[in-house]
Amino acid sequence: MTPPPGALRWAVKASFVRYVRVIAAGTVEASGGAVLDAADVVTFPLVTDVLAAGSRVLGFGGAVRYTAHHGALDVTLAGLRIDLGPAGGGLSIVAGGERRIIADLPSDGGPPILTREGVPVFGDVYPAGTGLAPLGLDVPIDS
Repeated sequence: MTPPPGALRWAVKASFVRYVRVIAAGTVEASGGAVLDAADVVTFPLVTDVLAAGSRVLGFGGAVRYTAHHGALDVTLAGLRIDLGPAGGGLSIVAGGERRIIADLPSDGGPPILTREGVPVFGDVYPAGTGLAPLGLDVPIDS
C-alpha cells in the first residue's frame, strides 16, 4: 500500500516488536488510519502541520497497539506528534489523557532516543537513552 501524502514511518524498536511477535506470541495492530506493513513499519498519516517562529509541530493520526501475555503487556502509541526546533526536537504520544515526550530527536538527524518519560510506556524494560528505530518523514517543504 502506498503511504498517504504527508506521513511518519516508524518501526518503533526492533527488539520490542520481535519480543511481542515472536517471544511473547502477541499481536501488533494498526488502527485509525495508521498502516502496518509486512516489515512492522507503521505509517501514521500527517494530520496537522504548524510552522511558527522557527519551530514546526507535526501531528499524526492513527495508532499502533502491541499486546501480549493475555493483556499484561499492552502498549498503545497514539496521538503522535513531532516538535522540531533549531536544537532538535521531541516525539510525543497521548497516553492516559496526557501528552508524554517519549523520545528526543537529535539535531543531527540521528535516531530517536528514549526519554525518562518514555521508559514506562515500554514497561520499564529499556532505560532512558536507549536508541529507537529511525523515523521516516514525508512532509511538505512549504506549508
